Amino acid sequence: MRAREDYSRFIMAALVLTIAILVSFELYIRREPQRIAADEKRDVLIAVTVGRSLYAQNCASCHGEQGEGVDAPALNDKKFLANTSDETIFSLISSGVPSTEMPAWSQVHGGPFTDEQVRQLVAFIRSWEPDAPDREAEAMAGDPVEGLVIYNSTCIVCHGENGQGTDLASALNNPERLAQFDDEWYIDTITDGRPSQGMPTWGTVLSPKQVRDIVALLRVWERGETVELPGPQAAITEALHALEEGDLHAAEHALGEATQAASGEVLTLLNEALEAIEAGDRSAAEAALLQAQELVGSGDMGGDGHDDGG
Repeated sequence: MRAREDYSRFIMAALVLTIAILVSFELYIRREPQRIAADEKRDVLIAVTVGRSLYAQNCASCHGEQGEGVDAPALNDKKFLANTSDETIFSLISSGVPSTEMPAWSQVHGGPFTDEQVRQLVAFIRSWEPDAPDREAEAMAGDPVEGLVIYNSTCIVCHGENGQGTDLASALNNPERLAQFDDEWYIDTITDGRPSQGMPTWGTVLSPKQVRDIVALLRVWERGETVELPGPQAAITEALHALEEGDLHAAEHALGEATQAASGEVLTLLNEALEAIEAGDRSAAEAALLQAQELVGSGDMGGDGHDDGG
């Protein structure tokens, strides 16, 4: 009788091979998403790099080197990027914006770019999103330094120096009181005034931006901090340069800014320079400015007890 053949070795080998295949397939499945993600990340990086070059050569002159906007809207903006899909940005670049200076960039619409180049531009613009500034919020925030300039020219008569109050109006530099009301309340109060209490309607005199600057100043006072005006040095230098160029209008504008940050003898000299410019006497204006510049540089503001920060 013929002996029965033993296939156990082959069965075991087949089983081991099957297990090895299954393990290898499982490892492949587990690693595949990482490989795909790495490939996608590399593709995006390449697209962003090319898009950066395309943007610098074709878009920066209007939209700004950092997307801040120059003669065209800002693109590096938190709100714009959050609310605008890649498809919409692609369409805007491709076909342009009718009735504006934004041309069509896609070859399909007569422009110079392929669809791939437009996608690379979109990738570069999208790369700004994680750190994009909220430009609208920044514009609405107000500048406390500008607020102090406005306060000193409009509010100080009634509310006193640094908001300490006078017999005419209550103190504003009061952290506990300032904390009781939000920004909108102060904006409305300054804009609409309180005619029954003798407070003018400043909305007819000040722009919305100037009102927000004053509110920003109030918030600094609420935190118990102070605001100092910059010295007049930069504006004096600008005025001297304008005089050298023969631009009396620019010199007069710079002097107007310098006088807001000056006091004592420096302020007197700046006013003399202004009068000389109005009379068309460039030499006298330059002489007064040079004296003022020397005083500011030496830290001597004319013995009035103030430094060059006002």
